[in-house]
Amino acid sequence: MSSHVGPTRGPDAVSILTVYLCVLLAIPAPMVVAPLGTAGSPATILAMAAFCWWLWFHLHRDEPVVTGRQSVRAAMLGWLLIMLVVYAHAMAGPMVSDEISPADSGMLRLVAMAGIVLVANDGIPTLERHQTIARRLVIGVGIVAILGIVQLATKRLWVDEIKIPGLTSGASGWELATRSGLARPSGTATHPIEYGMVLTTVLPLAMAFARSVPTRRWLFRLLLGAIGMMVMVVISRSAMICAAVGIVVMVLSWPLMAKLRSLLFVAAMAAVVFLTVPGVLGTITNLFTGIRNDSSVESRTGSYDIAFEFVSRSPVIGRGFGTFLPKYWILDNGYLGLLIEGGVLGLAGLLVLITAAATVAHRATRLAKSEFEADIARALVAGVVAGAAGLAFFDTFAFPQSAGVFFLLIGMSGALWRLSRDRDRAEAGTNREQVSGRADAARQADRRLGAST
Repeated sequence: MSSHVGPTRGPDAVSILTVYLCVLLAIPAPMVVAPLGTAGSPATILAMAAFCWWLWFHLHRDEPVVTGRQSVRAAMLGWLLIMLVVYAHAMAGPMVSDEISPADSGMLRLVAMAGIVLVANDGIPTLERHQTIARRLVIGVGIVAILGIVQLATKRLWVDEIKIPGLTSGASGWELATRSGLARPSGTATHPIEYGMVLTTVLPLAMAFARSVPTRRWLFRLLLGAIGMMVMVVISRSAMICAAVGIVVMVLSWPLMAKLRSLLFVAAMAAVVFLTVPGVLGTITNLFTGIRNDSSVESRTGSYDIAFEFVSRSPVIGRGFGTFLPKYWILDNGYLGLLIEGGVLGLAGLLVLITAAATVAHRATRLAKSEFEADIARALVAGVVAGAAGLAFFDTFAFPQSAGVFFLLIGMSGALWRLSRDRDRAEAGTNREQVSGRADAARQADRRLGAST
């Protein structure tokens, strides 16, 4: 019997996910296979291949996969099925010609997201391998954070000079962004906000490794410092709010001294940023004090009337994922966009998926055998919640890096619950066998004693 998807020898799901992470984070997000449009990101293509691998395994396996009830897998498949119905409904009705290709691309991107969730949820074979992919995720995002520091120091994007045969830059005017005269690093992401969302969703995992990893703790503290610094320097209100949400969820169950140390660390990071990047304090302060006069906030709040006008045309099943084009309005709200494109059913499916992932990761904390395991479980809860909060300020689905990291965390949450529960059941079975063995031995001894008397 196998309790996970994938081969028993050779590369496993963690190997596939590691390659995916390398492609996702190392290849600049604006670089795509041009004929595939928004679905042409190399990471998206690899994720679609991962979905095919997962499907092939289930179609060809000759024995049951003993994983018990998997709420994340069920929620992901349920949401994907809903969005397939939404896609079929959109294609069956009259569509504006320039919405057809985005609808196709949107469906391909959804399949890619599902592929990462399902391979991670079903394929990670052991808790040790789960920690391996978590460690590689933190290191990868930490390296991208260090790249952001280099971009900030040199005032150059650098990644715009990368040329990869077969890929073209899908972003016009690709350059280092600025805000109030300050450079806004973006790493290998398309935009500083996407960069900020990638950093904030992985920040809790970086905290977990920096606090309780058994070895090389110094390395993860350095990476945590780089990630924390970039969350501030990216000068994104969305990133800071989501980082605060993730930190609060992460430290909620920590002892008092650990909470105080984390607070001191945040204060120290803020002091380093304010001393090394002149003007950043005033700019960040103005993000919140000047919110009433912020054009981006006005655009978000002014979008509700337009959004609900579109929703009213097809409130239950939507108009098709990816079909609400920027020419109609730029929402900067993933939930509102999904309500338009997927209707109430599509939005409900996503909310069920997010809730399932956060719930099972929280349950895994109760089965942890060490503080490090518990911290990883807490970090997955915090990362999923931070990513869910980010959807309210940013269209996560429109950007490959933010979507890829968010859905990987969802899949890892499901995998951690499966692996922790299977270990707990195995240990319970072993204990029952030991008790039964001792009872049998006692009965045999009683019989021998009775025979001798």
